[in-house]
Amino acid sequence: MSFFNKIILIGRLVRDPEKRYTLSGTPVTTFTIAVDRVPRKNAPDDAQTTDFFNVVTFGRLAEFTGTYLTKGRLVLIEGEMRMRRWETPSGEKRVSPEVVANVVRFMDRKPAETVNETEEELEIPEEDFSGDTFSEDEPPF
Repeated sequence: MSFFNKIILIGRLVRDPEKRYTLSGTPVTTFTIAVDRVPRKNAPDDAQTTDFFNVVTFGRLAEFTGTYLTKGRLVLIEGEMRMRRWETPSGEKRVSPEVVANVVRFMDRKPAETVNETEEELEIPEEDFSGDTFSEDEPPF
């Protein structure tokens, strides 16, 4: 029997990503996206709601997301859902769902007035991201 765990989300960043490093030096970036849930047509009492998803990236993708994502940007996230388990200092066990992303794509263009010279001139070689974050037809900006 085989199992399948894949999630694709499109949403906006709630705040700027937080980048840190593991003890072994691996970059890790975490951020939260807001995804609107559109009401169903046949349910008049169904109001539009928003779901919030915690997302984590590792390695080169973490460097990319930590550098180029900002609050309010519309992104597509592709990855898998995982349950993060930990214990509080008082001994309580906690569980939290999070998306471990392996693809992050911009779904909007950065407004021209907020683009600085460094970002305009930056060229990211394709091999740095193994083609997972963008293709030749879809630049990361």
